[in-house]
Amino acid sequence: MLFLTDNFFQNHPEWTNLRAPKGFHLPHPDIHLPHLPKPHGFLPHLLDQYIHSRWNHYFLQCCLASAFLILLLLIGDTLKTAIVVGIASSAFTIFVVPNSVAATPRKVIGGHLLAALIGTIIALLLQSPFLIEIVLEKRYILDMAAALSVGVGIFVMVVTNTEHPPAAGTSLGLVIQCCQSSVGVDWSSISFILVSALLLSIVRIALRDRMVNLL
Repeated sequence: MLFLTDNFFQNHPEWTNLRAPKGFHLPHPDIHLPHLPKPHGFLPHLLDQYIHSRWNHYFLQCCLASAFLILLLLIGDTLKTAIVVGIASSAFTIFVVPNSVAATPRKVIGGHLLAALIGTIIALLLQSPFLIEIVLEKRYILDMAAALSVGVGIFVMVVTNTEHPPAAGTSLGLVIQCCQSSVGVDWSSISFILVSALLLSIVRIALRDRMVNLL
């Protein structure tokens, strides 16, 4: 084996001027770059290049997402914004990328279930006689607790392999509204979250063969 030390370069000065030829590139042996086709179709840099061949999937899946959310909002019209936004984000995941890992029942149901559990625990702690007055007087404590619920939820979901990004809205919403509703567990919101996650998973399983990833 040849060790290129300072003495070696002093004895062989011609090696110090070696340069790779112009345009020379040595690819990494473990990286295989896929062939990237050029954009095609009408206005390829503005519109999705597959919309022309899959317009029926685009139309059907977007209509399904809208119809599902209309049904949920009609049933749960008294629910808070953050929780509805979390479920709407889950609907986006199910109907836009149905074949993604985040759209599997384990992720959707498990993520919302754990987020609801964590949000409820933190909400009950904030409603305790020792903290409720402080939380009502100092809003930033509620904000910190809501952010903490999201952080804890992310950790638990990662550990249990139930990562579902929209579930962050579940824990966030349960904590934020804890001081705006009656003291105790918000069963109506929790039921809405879990039933919605279950229905989304059932729809995804039933229509998976008819849906494609739109991204």
